[in-house]
Amino acid sequence: MKLKSSYNFIYMPDGEGNTRVLRVPRVAIVGAFLLLLTLTLLAVLYFAGVGMGAGWWPDSSELKTENALLRERVEDLEGEVGAMRVAMDEAFDYQQVLSTAVGVRPLDAETFAAGVGGRSASLIRPGEDIELASAGVGELTRLGDEIKLLVRQARIQKQGYKAMLDTLAARETMRDRIPSIRPLDTGWVSSRFGRRNDPFTGRGRFHHGLDFSVPKGTEVRATADGTVILVQQQRGLGKVVKVDHGDDVVTVYGHLDAFDVQKGDKVRRGQVIARSGNTGRSTAPHLHYEVRLGGRSVNPLPYILDSYAGRN
Repeated sequence: MKLKSSYNFIYMPDGEGNTRVLRVPRVAIVGAFLLLLTLTLLAVLYFAGVGMGAGWWPDSSELKTENALLRERVEDLEGEVGAMRVAMDEAFDYQQVLSTAVGVRPLDAETFAAGVGGRSASLIRPGEDIELASAGVGELTRLGDEIKLLVRQARIQKQGYKAMLDTLAARETMRDRIPSIRPLDTGWVSSRFGRRNDPFTGRGRFHHGLDFSVPKGTEVRATADGTVILVQQQRGLGKVVKVDHGDDVVTVYGHLDAFDVQKGDKVRRGQVIARSGNTGRSTAPHLHYEVRLGGRSVNPLPYILDSYAGRN
């Protein structure tokens, strides 16, 4: 059946009025129907959306709760950073005292502040409140900057403490390389440093060390840390060991019976390096001990602080 292209509507008024015919195209009727349908659907969606609004949009109360939790966490962090600031400042003060005691140049305030103008440049103070509502991102940025500053200052302090430890280690090494103990656990000094009568000729002659009277085979110990530079037989001192302690300090051990080290060995204070004997120009078993500074023999007595009691 063929659809009509238009429809006629007849208007017949009551009484004697003229009858009118209204012709409406089919397209206009279809369009009006579609418009009505669209408006109806939009109305349905609108009212449904109002009823389901709680599911479509975040609840403002939840946002407030979450914001309060975040603010509380940030304030906790601020408190922790403030405590770290106090501890860092105290550590700085301790380091100044230690540096002076050790003899290392103390850190100055500008260096400690990592280039931001002195120790007063701390960005957050203990007990200072953070108001996110008024500052927001600005306070978080300030907190982050303070943490970065603390990290830089911790690195600077680490360097300062390392300098002190290096200085102390160097001093300990120097101390350990200075002769300071007896070369023997037993025995007595039978001949001192200085002029004496030669036991073979009876004439006056300078004695360059100390002679310790001990039985043959007594353990001979290095009097300081060093490196063995000589292990050999000589005419005068017989079997001899020489140890270089650095800084032109050398110790000599003569008239030995046997060696316990070789040339090039590293030795520690108190380490057994040989056994006493009666070799070379000697009249009885003993140990000849010398301390040489810059190649010149000096009196060993000031370099014997106490009897050997083991290495600490």
